Amino acid sequence: MKSAFYLSVVTALCFAFSACKKDPAGQIKALEAAYASSNSDAAADSLVWAYKDAVKAHPEKTAENLRYLTNAASIIFKHQKNALGAVQTLNEGLKKYSQDQNLTDPIGLLAQIFYAYQFKTTPDLSRYPDDIDLMRENLEKNTMWLDSSLARIDKELGGAAVLDKAKAEPFLQISESYAMVLEGKDTNRQVNILMKAAGLAKAVGAPNRALRLYYNVAEKLPEHPKAPTALFMTAFIYENDVKDLEKAKSTYELFLERYPNDPDYVDDATQALKFLGMPPEEIIKQFEQKTQ
Repeated sequence: MKSAFYLSVVTALCFAFSACKKDPAGQIKALEAAYASSNSDAAADSLVWAYKDAVKAHPEKTAENLRYLTNAASIIFKHQKNALGAVQTLNEGLKKYSQDQNLTDPIGLLAQIFYAYQFKTTPDLSRYPDDIDLMRENLEKNTMWLDSSLARIDKELGGAAVLDKAKAEPFLQISESYAMVLEGKDTNRQVNILMKAAGLAKAVGAPNRALRLYYNVAEKLPEHPKAPTALFMTAFIYENDVKDLEKAKSTYELFLERYPNDPDYVDDATQALKFLGMPPEEIIKQFEQKTQ
């Protein structure tokens, strides 16, 4: 049964590849279906070739060509693990076909590759500074499309109730890339993006990711109005998610030292220190004694 399945995939690929020599665009749907069915290297390669051949065959089809190159870049990056090839494909598409087009997909994908570059989760791109500079330039001048990418993913996630870590990952990656692009340019927007991403990371059970995001506000921008919230949430995560009471204690103390007049969290931080590490039943007992 398994061999029959792969034979059908290979047959479809051979048929599509042969037809693609005459009309590359005409057989892309068949190749897409073959790739979706098998997820094989051969299917991925054939589809990328078809996308690029279709672009060469019809350079005048702006919207279609941008979509093809974006799809090709996605396969090159995610399946073939070739970040440089993906970046070059996207940069080419944006250069030739971006005018008056919806850039939600290509810019969102470019942001995910930029994240992989920054956090070294992909083969090193540092040997190609020109491609990196162009990638960053494309992100910096297309922030409205970064907003669009985040808004679309947020809608797909279903808001605050999201619990799926895998579905949240693209949102978190794009957010971190977006925040980097905004450094020194738009602090308020940068902080808003970091805070929302940190809250999402905590919600989907990624406390260390949340700590990193809150750190970028609490420690790098301590004078910002949202820095107290970021610092308090750092202590809260250490206490309740990471279960590192020493870190929680020192962070709550730092919060009270740094923001002694904060109207929102001073009382919470004080109470947290008072009951830190105490069993829940003991906390309840103390509250009952106070109310008698």
